[in-house]
Amino acid sequence: MASRIEVLWKLALKTFSGSKTSNYKICLKNFEKLKCLINEINAEDVYVDKKVLDYVNNQSAPMCAIDVFENQDITIAIFILKTGVTLPLHDHPEMHGLLKVISGVVKIDSYSIESYRDKVSDKNKGIAAVKHSSTIIKHTDPACVLTPFLKNLHEITCLEGPAAFLDVLSPPYDTGDYGKGKRPCTFFKVVTINEISDNVQLVATDIPSTFYSKSLNYMGQPLR
Repeated sequence: MASRIEVLWKLALKTFSGSKTSNYKICLKNFEKLKCLINEINAEDVYVDKKVLDYVNNQSAPMCAIDVFENQDITIAIFILKTGVTLPLHDHPEMHGLLKVISGVVKIDSYSIESYRDKVSDKNKGIAAVKHSSTIIKHTDPACVLTPFLKNLHEITCLEGPAAFLDVLSPPYDTGDYGKGKRPCTFFKVVTINEISDNVQLVATDIPSTFYSKSLNYMGQPLR
């Protein structure tokens, strides 16, 4: 009998096959099924146990990352943040994504860019965006969803940790972006806040020098 993570992986492959091509159109029915499946995943399903969390807590890196699977269409990974650490505000260019907390508690601040005609990587140009309400997420909560246009940017702060979350993203970073070259991960900072609305101005920035990640091995059976 297939494990939960194997069932999730197979449906993610089916849902996002061909996602890096210009004529790709997501099957919403499969995407809804994928959301239901990821909500059933727990830490045990992906071999994130107390030993792993204790290791993360006792090493120096603010975050640890576990690569579970990646091909040309999807990335499945686990990220583990230490208490008080914030994964800086970043984007997911032309991506769909699901984020399921499997341990600890995080606060997620999400943003939607108003016009994707803006060049988001230009560090000298303000980008108009809408800030969504902050959400506090724990392992019993459903997965958070991002699309190419909605909540595509977010920062994640560990309130109680170490906090681990499972990510499914499509297409992966560094795959071709519809003839535009590699799709990078761009980091941002908020430069203007509107006191009477949710409108903000963002600018691209460098990742903070104090934030870095350590890679850990996935302890489950390889997905292939």
